[in-house]
Amino acid sequence: MEGDSPEEDVLRVVEQAMRIQMVWQEVCLTHWGRPFSEVKEALVEAAGRWDVPIDDSFAVRAALEIHAGSWE
Repeated sequence: MEGDSPEEDVLRVVEQAMRIQMVWQEVCLTHWGRPFSEVKEALVEAAGRWDVPIDDSFAVRAALEIHAGSWE
C-alpha cells in the first residue's frame, strides 16, 4: 500500500506467502490421491477460506500438480 514502510510491505508479503502455503498443505493433506476435479474444488474452497486470491488457470495448474504428485 502507498505510504507503508518497507517493513510493513515485507510483513504483508510474508503473511500472504504463509497463507498460500497453508492452502497448499491443506489440500495436499485432505485430497491426496483424489480425482482432479475434487482437488481443484478443494483448492478453490481453501483459497477462499485463507483469503488467497486464485484465478481459474492457476487453480487448474496447482490442482494438476497436487493430483499428479499423488500418483508418482
